[in-house]
Amino acid sequence: KAGGSTLGCSLGFLLHCHDDVVGVGDGGDDASIQMENHTSSSLLAKLTTHIFHKDVYNCDDDAGYILFIVRDPVARALSAFNYDKPNEIDFLHSPDWAKRKAHFYSDCPFYQMEDFVQNGLREEGDSPDRCKRWAKKSIQGINTHNHQNPDHWYFNYQYYLEAIPSDSKILTIRNERIEEDIRSIEDLFECHEQERLALTKSANVGSDQDSLYLSDESISILCQALCNEIQFYKKILHRAINMSEDQLRVSLMELEAKCPHEAIAEECLDVIPDISEKLRDNRGY
Repeated sequence: KAGGSTLGCSLGFLLHCHDDVVGVGDGGDDASIQMENHTSSSLLAKLTTHIFHKDVYNCDDDAGYILFIVRDPVARALSAFNYDKPNEIDFLHSPDWAKRKAHFYSDCPFYQMEDFVQNGLREEGDSPDRCKRWAKKSIQGINTHNHQNPDHWYFNYQYYLEAIPSDSKILTIRNERIEEDIRSIEDLFECHEQERLALTKSANVGSDQDSLYLSDESISILCQALCNEIQFYKKILHRAINMSEDQLRVSLMELEAKCPHEAIAEECLDVIPDISEKLRDNRGY
């Protein structure tokens, strides 16, 4: 939940665009995810040929570049929580998906993200031990109830970084500075002015204010729970060949303002999960 669908629509992919025939809970087929024949005059759209997404991974191991869309891990976790919370429309149009996802939000007191953190992640939280175990494993992308958990928690930065070849050249667009980073990538490829990418509007529906609220205490708890995810986020930023030292420093400073301990940490209390099975199940090898 970093803005990948919005950028993908701008690049000509059909996955999760407003006019897409594929529902939130559907996987789609080849026709629904392919490019619109690169009719765009955008150089970046012409260079971007395959999808690197939780619903489809059809990139080649020898791809010249891998384009990441990233967002600070706390904001990404909040967005993913809200995105997979089913509403009345979901129960009407995708009832099987909605019923499956509803378990996460109703079986435990996880009604809003603030509730999830306070009841599930906080040691003194008001929820059964099974809910606390579920909360910790889900936010860290560990394979427990993964079909009920928010999908984008399961497919996290660790998954995406470990899924690509270790020597891949990484380009990165930060959700907080989408246009700035798109232009830096275009400049890297000596893009002409008439070849600049025109952005589409956001592909996802906004959330109400209650669903966006996180207390300072909850943000601190989330930072600790997401410590390993934050380390992978930092690795992606450091490997981005389109980012200047100044741009990198700004993003790391913003991260430190939100998660001061985890932003400067080199390792975390929680062991980094072994995701080899996850990679085999979803990437194919």
